[in-house]
Amino acid sequence: MNPNAIRRLLRETRLVRAPKRLLSAFGATRIEYHLVSPVEDLPDKTRLREGRVVSDRPKILTAQALRERFEGFGEEARDFSDWLCREYRDVLRALEYRFKNEGLRTRVLGVEPGRTARRIQEDLDERGVAEAAVILCPDTAWSLAVMKFTLDEASRSFPTHLREIESRGLFDADHGVSRGRRAEIERLFASAGRDPEARQALGRKLQEYGLFSEYEDRFLSFF
Repeated sequence: MNPNAIRRLLRETRLVRAPKRLLSAFGATRIEYHLVSPVEDLPDKTRLREGRVVSDRPKILTAQALRERFEGFGEEARDFSDWLCREYRDVLRALEYRFKNEGLRTRVLGVEPGRTARRIQEDLDERGVAEAAVILCPDTAWSLAVMKFTLDEASRSFPTHLREIESRGLFDADHGVSRGRRAEIERLFASAGRDPEARQALGRKLQEYGLFSEYEDRFLSFF
């Protein structure tokens, strides 16, 4: 399908009801969708497609992860990539979204599309269904409509996800460990020299975060 045809189909696609909540930043999200399309040569009929789009938890791409994607750039590529990642640390922050379409079912209704869309919207609103969307689209463009809808939802959610993930320090990873966790470990080390209970807490955290072997000598020096 050529770009002009795609643009034409998208102009004829309309989001009647958007989900009331954003995608989750820390878990999977399931969005129920209702695609309403006219049936060719039957203006008083509607083809209704219903299913779910499952959005996996966004994958965090840190500067460290992006650094490892520089391959085949010569012997000094590692030094260059280290420098670039330090200089552009605030820019090299990204999220990777993955979507899956599930449970698609189709039926034809003896009601025109506009009325069908309104009825579904009213029903969802009355039942308070937050994670559901209603979309009017050409019959031949249903898959395009679902794909564009999922990307629009990711785009709508992205700024909030970025703030939530950054507030937890998860972008600032050091060998897979966030800066926040490193800071927590250092605080416990500072207390552990004079407080036996802090040593126990420190040992538990090192095990929990998978850092015991890295800090083992320093930890055992207390004993």
